[in-house]
Amino acid sequence: MFITPDLAVVIATKDRAEAIRKYALPSLNRSEYRDFVCVVWDASGDDATREAVEGGSWGFQILYFRASRLGSSSQRNDAARYVLEAFPSVGYVVFIDDDSELSPEALKGVRAAFRETRALIVNIRMKPIAPPSFRGRVLQAAKRFLGTNRHGATPFLYNYGGDDEPGGIEVDWASGGGMGVDVSVFRDLSVFFTEEFQRFGGYALGEDFAFSFYVSRKGLGRVVNSREGYFLHYAAGLPRLDVENLAASKWYNFHLLFETIHGKGKPWLRAWFKLFMCAAAVKLLFRARSFDVPAVLRGISAARGALAERG
Repeated sequence: MFITPDLAVVIATKDRAEAIRKYALPSLNRSEYRDFVCVVWDASGDDATREAVEGGSWGFQILYFRASRLGSSSQRNDAARYVLEAFPSVGYVVFIDDDSELSPEALKGVRAAFRETRALIVNIRMKPIAPPSFRGRVLQAAKRFLGTNRHGATPFLYNYGGDDEPGGIEVDWASGGGMGVDVSVFRDLSVFFTEEFQRFGGYALGEDFAFSFYVSRKGLGRVVNSREGYFLHYAAGLPRLDVENLAASKWYNFHLLFETIHGKGKPWLRAWFKLFMCAAAVKLLFRARSFDVPAVLRGISAARGALAERG
């Protein structure tokens, strides 16, 4: 067991013992890069995740902590602060999800990208689990034609890029499922994940974009894709939020994202955004496979109240 790791892998989790046991931790066991410590910051309501962490035969240093604050942003922030204090040797923190599976070369690729590009944030590209459908192939071709097969900002939200997103290129933001951060972002710039994004239910939809895009848009440092490696995302299957909180979170967080990208924005842009949000509310009903319109309206009302409080 090493004492002075160069890199820390942080997994903020809640009630996902099976996912972390099946995907995240075994993939770290297979990592070609070994100079890391894994920190699991758990907000679960039972001991299943702790047992998965402490009862496994992991070939790397792993530390388990019970989160004192619930929320994906606050858990990541608290874990990052712990790493900075406990491991002065760590130069980089890599955030992955409990249901993310890193390729063996992923951490090595992140470390190389930091060393070679001097970026402050490195995005690990996400690969599809299954081959794309015909519709998916058409969309990928369209993204290549339009030049949007990269992690970029759209007028209101963000674009995940394509399956063929190039490695090593500069991008606008990084995904929370696989994101490397130079510790100077936390230590010297005092930039952390915005905890406002977890106001409704703890799940902080869009906080990864807001955090990394802020660093690149403010000119604080570059965000680049990893030179090599990728991760697979296995949706854990458990709903993170009920329909009401999901509607509130989307309405509230999408407004925060609009501010992150545009500030107050032009009047015509704000009007366009309102139409976009109405369409997003309708889309939510279909994606949630629920036509509980009253719940969606209650969620939107709660979000509007929260936005009014912000002024």
